Amino acid sequence: MQNLNDRLAAYLDKVRALEEANSELEIKIKEWHKKQGPGPDRDYSPYFRTIEDLRNKIITATIDNSSIILQIDNARLAADDFRTKFETEQALRMNVEADINGLRRVLDDLTLARADLEMQLENLKEELIGLKKNHEEVRNKGTVV
Repeated sequence: MQNLNDRLAAYLDKVRALEEANSELEIKIKEWHKKQGPGPDRDYSPYFRTIEDLRNKIITATIDNSSIILQIDNARLAADDFRTKFETEQALRMNVEADINGLRRVLDDLTLARADLEMQLENLKEELIGLKKNHEEVRNKGTVV
């Protein structure tokens, strides 16, 4: 048991010696950092103004970009709307032109039919004149006799 006590005492002495050496090393490290450290704290306040100005410029540029993107989207929507209207009007125009062409054919047919009827009317008038002459001649012959 005495042997264990001696070993424990030697171990505790060794731990105390290591703790003292550790604290001396920590002091030396702190002194070295003080000598080798960055030195006095710098004043960064002028940079903060520059940083704030740059942030404001970034925010302004972001707002401007968003506005331009919105205008582009609105222009695209307007272009799509005009394209749709144009296509609708173009289809309507084609339908009207097709109707006009159909009506021209009908007008041509009607013009031919009118010309034919006018020729028939002229023939009938000539025939009527001829019949009237014949009737007059027959009537005149009937009274002379």
